[in-house]
Amino acid sequence: SRRRAGSHCHPASRAMRRRRKTKQGPGPSLSDLRERTKKHLSGKSTTPKDVGNHEFASRNFEAAVEAYSLAISAEKKDVTLYSNRSAAYCALGKFGKALNDAKTAIAINPQWPKGYFRLGYAEEKMIQYDDALAHYTQGLKLCETETAEKIAATKRNNRIKKSAKNGDSQRKGRASPTCHELLGEAIARVTGFMNTLRLDQRIEADKKDPFFRMVTWLKEGGARFPELYMRRYRDDHRGVHALTNIDPQKEILYVPLKFIMTSEMAKSSPIGKSIALSKVEVESSHTWLAAFLLSEKAKQKSSFFYPYISILPETFSTIPLFFKQDLLDELKGSFSLEKIDRRNEHLRKEFDAIAAKVPEFKKFGHDAFVWARLVIITRIFGIVVNNIKTDGLVPYADMLNHKLPRDTAWTYQDTLKGFTINTCRPIKLGEEVFDSYGRKCNHRFFVNYGFALTENEDNEAVVTVRLKSSDPEASRKARIFQNFLVRPYHERSYQIPAKYDQKTRALFGFLRLCKMNAKELLAFAGERKMIRHDPEALLENVLPTSKRNELLVLQEVQQAAETAMSAFSTSIETDEKLLKNKDYKSLNHRNCIVMRLGEKKVLQWFIDLADRATRMLEYRSFLSFASHAKAIMHQDTEFDVYVEKVLEPLAINESMLL
Repeated sequence: SRRRAGSHCHPASRAMRRRRKTKQGPGPSLSDLRERTKKHLSGKSTTPKDVGNHEFASRNFEAAVEAYSLAISAEKKDVTLYSNRSAAYCALGKFGKALNDAKTAIAINPQWPKGYFRLGYAEEKMIQYDDALAHYTQGLKLCETETAEKIAATKRNNRIKKSAKNGDSQRKGRASPTCHELLGEAIARVTGFMNTLRLDQRIEADKKDPFFRMVTWLKEGGARFPELYMRRYRDDHRGVHALTNIDPQKEILYVPLKFIMTSEMAKSSPIGKSIALSKVEVESSHTWLAAFLLSEKAKQKSSFFYPYISILPETFSTIPLFFKQDLLDELKGSFSLEKIDRRNEHLRKEFDAIAAKVPEFKKFGHDAFVWARLVIITRIFGIVVNNIKTDGLVPYADMLNHKLPRDTAWTYQDTLKGFTINTCRPIKLGEEVFDSYGRKCNHRFFVNYGFALTENEDNEAVVTVRLKSSDPEASRKARIFQNFLVRPYHERSYQIPAKYDQKTRALFGFLRLCKMNAKELLAFAGERKMIRHDPEALLENVLPTSKRNELLVLQEVQQAAETAMSAFSTSIETDEKLLKNKDYKSLNHRNCIVMRLGEKKVLQWFIDLADRATRMLEYRSFLSFASHAKAIMHQDTEFDVYVEKVLEPLAINESMLL
């Protein structure tokens, strides 16, 4: 079941709740409590308030609430009863009820400072720090003068000392803090929280800010995120932070379905139906949502989604689709340039095709369509609603930035009829709360989202290899490729990571075929029939045929990587120095450097792999090979994979190495 917001912050409350769960049978009656209290007070007469005070001091908070409630039924204007019951409710973690009692006490006597302390304390526990600070401060202004408070404190000290002499060994000879002291400590505590949280940078605090409007819209509609707030780092960069310490496996956000723009909603809208009726072929599912978003944006304030649409960025200055030539020049040699060109071409083609058949869509204009598509790709969640797989824009959830490993896990829950985010680890007060966009190459983060990760083990680079016409077996190999490969066979480009995975195996498989001699081709001709049903899988499953063949493959891989490396205008060392010294003109310039550096590091990995693997294959005995392998392995996990899957089987199968 879902825990109360803020209850995790109070260990005493958790302990009390655990004790209550294990308690057997009904609790003591008020008469029993009164007798117990009367006995403790040496036979003195007791009132329900006395009982409540005694039970509160004994940490029997439920019994205290019962007693205070009975007292209130007889004395509805006694502010101390509401104040005391508010304190008992807080001890039980029932902060909403504590808040109501504090408000009642203030309504009865607006000049009583203790009421403001109780109200502020309940608000503090509900993580409403702004309100808590305001009410603590208001209460402090209403306090009696320090002289009067000190007199009262002296009287209490005398009573405590006298009680101690009479054998009350359970009480310490120390005065309880005055209301003035309590309020002063509370103000210092909350101010400390707010400084730690840097709430001066909080977005939704300003009632004139569109984010305040969105947050209010969500909360009034049943969304829940009481432990989160948004912080602005600069105009175009924001993040979500924790207002308190948050336990793992804790729900931190809930957004009802009605707030989520889904592809199904888009398709059933007027603009969606117009596109469907036109019979135009929509190439991207994101286009449906983009069209719906634009139609809702055109409605302005009359749209239900206006509070959400109003917080969306007006421009995407960090997306390289909009880079000017000076920034694009920084990407010389990077395959991201081709990705940018393809994206622009696709968006133009998609818009023109629909605009030609749907007049109301044409009115949006190409630039607006590109904007909407970028909103979708930077914020979309893939969800399943009522067993239907769809995409959706989820307000507030899309404000979480990316990080690996993930801090949170999100899903759509049919039982709750909404989207939820739960924590995967403990999150500290003030800490940023991250989502994970998944493991991706930097080119996808860069082109789609407008950022690049300095350290990204999923980076990739592109190398181009070809079947050489001078090969004696070129014609036979060409026929094999033509018959069994879907893509062009004479020249192929591979986008590969710095690891021996499926993509890299396809590259090596193609080159192994290219480097086969007549004898090896004959043997392969019989094996290839086994995987005829999946031509592209042919390459991934081509195993090394001989040491001679693999050496030629490694030589070709190294040459291809060096050729790709030479297309860049800067070296790895230069880029690393630029980043270390922060010698870049802008964030976009920095991202360009990170993008190209990541590719070069992948290319360098393949150059080094070829060097190391070639040296290993030059050993003339398996014993020497094994000894060298033992010495160099476990330094590069991904290289170890290549050694284990390729080099070791080769060394074992060949009885004598050159």
